[in-house]
Amino acid sequence: MKPTKHHLYYLLFFLSFIAFGQQLENPILLWPEGAPGATGTSDEDKPAIIPFVPEASKRNGAAVLVVPGGGFTIRAVDHEGVLVAQWLKEQGITAFLLRYRLRPMYNREHWVNDGQRAMQYIRVHADEYHISANRVGAVGFSAGADLIADMSLNPLKVQPNAVDLLDRMPSKPDFMILGYGSMRLPEDLDNATIANLPPTFMYCTVEDRGTHRGMLNMYNRMFQAGAVVEAHFFRNGIHGTGFAMGDPILGEWKHLLYNWLWAGGYLTDKPQVELKGVVKLDGEPLKKGMVILTPLDNKNNPPVIVYINNTGTGELGRFFMPKAQGPVEGKYKVEVRQDATRWTSNSREPFMIDMMQKQRNRELTEADIKAWSDYIRQRDLSPSIYNQKVYAHQHPNDTSDYVIDIKKDEEILVEVFSE
Repeated sequence: MKPTKHHLYYLLFFLSFIAFGQQLENPILLWPEGAPGATGTSDEDKPAIIPFVPEASKRNGAAVLVVPGGGFTIRAVDHEGVLVAQWLKEQGITAFLLRYRLRPMYNREHWVNDGQRAMQYIRVHADEYHISANRVGAVGFSAGADLIADMSLNPLKVQPNAVDLLDRMPSKPDFMILGYGSMRLPEDLDNATIANLPPTFMYCTVEDRGTHRGMLNMYNRMFQAGAVVEAHFFRNGIHGTGFAMGDPILGEWKHLLYNWLWAGGYLTDKPQVELKGVVKLDGEPLKKGMVILTPLDNKNNPPVIVYINNTGTGELGRFFMPKAQGPVEGKYKVEVRQDATRWTSNSREPFMIDMMQKQRNRELTEADIKAWSDYIRQRDLSPSIYNQKVYAHQHPNDTSDYVIDIKKDEEILVEVFSE
């Protein structure tokens, strides 16, 4: 029988239905027997998550709970939900889209509990989804950002012997991503509690003034408390941009986010280690520049960027990277960049240290000012370099990359030669 237009129509409809079904799985109820405090039996009374699972070849073991905004009266489930979850999935991160309860049927206690329960569910089923139970974060937008900040400040107490396996799991995210929304921290909240918040990435725009003020407040409080936090505030953009996919300016924030996750070690199950060593150029300590260490064993291992500023005390060219900024064990490609051939930091010169301390204490005398002026006039502050010099090989004639093997508790020597 010759196919007709109707046959082709139904075939295309069927194929599109299959494709859509492959993208979105059925919601998984967080309380199959009914959520606590439920006042009805519709979907809006049944908190749930929808998993977005990467291909086996892409997945890196990280997971993120996706919480769309909407003022707790709707959920902006498309651009702040599905599109975000699909992007995370493409990066190898398993995403779980949260269906949380809304007002006026429910209140803060319920939607925060929904988020907490979702985090516990993800961790209980970590093996099933091939994820690490200690690399489960949350991303929220607007009201969704408030929700995940709230549940991070108020984690449930872990019950090791609970009958319900979910209650045995932590409800606090391992990291937070706040998109143009944040919980205004209580004025009487102590710094120790704030410092204990998960490492946090923030994004907002200055045009979104109301939200921007709230995020600035939270950022400043976290900064003062010593919490791990990074913020990016763009000039233009309305409230509710989501990932701003396709926007050549705001759309960059998702790439900044990816780099933050990458450098923070969230995309690998290997632990980061401290790193210390010395950088030399032509046998002499590098005076001003940087070392870039790019992972070779696994692209998800964190990169390491070491800045050499000839500052502080101790041996020139020496560096130390704390664990949170360090590599994982393995092979790394080395690139050394030289920013100056002559660099003397104020913090290394005893005379400058003395003068600047007197200035801070308002103890400078006329004799001090004269001595300081004479000292400045005698210093060579002219340019020492006209282009950054890049050393991608240990020796100029080498055909292979400069590679080092980093091992825990072992100091490294990075040494390159210009000729």
